Amino acid sequence: MEELLKQIKENRTITIKGIPYLIKTKTWYSIEEDKTTSYVKCELSQNQVLVLSPADAILYLGKVVEVLPYQRVSEEEIVYRGEVLYKTGEGHQFITKIEFGKKEEVEGACIFEDFEANKKIISLGYLTEKKKRADVLAEILEIDDICF
Repeated sequence: MEELLKQIKENRTITIKGIPYLIKTKTWYSIEEDKTTSYVKCELSQNQVLVLSPADAILYLGKVVEVLPYQRVSEEEIVYRGEVLYKTGEGHQFITKIEFGKKEEVEGACIFEDFEANKKIISLGYLTEKKKRADVLAEILEIDDICF
């Protein structure tokens, strides 16, 4: 994961599952609930976002959707397109460092809930500075799915 993070550079092309994307931003985040948590989000071309969480060894690629249609079954479960996803985390995200990219291009502060099932992640988010929803529908990746 550390080698992958080093290779993510501005305006470089990254290929994920055979599809090339241009890397626009690289931003480090943490959460208010555990400030030792650190993860990276990269805004890519084609309205995609790549998330790398070194501590958890989790990678995922997702599409930003303003408001994702889902049903809340309970505090711990949602249903999306007939599939139940289970809560894996929640918190108040904040930027620790913008490595490259413009501030207006990055997500910024956000209140979120993450749900997972079957190699899918749905992150329900509310951008506190921009005052709008920003949900992400994503697929969990393996490091081998990515090349430069």
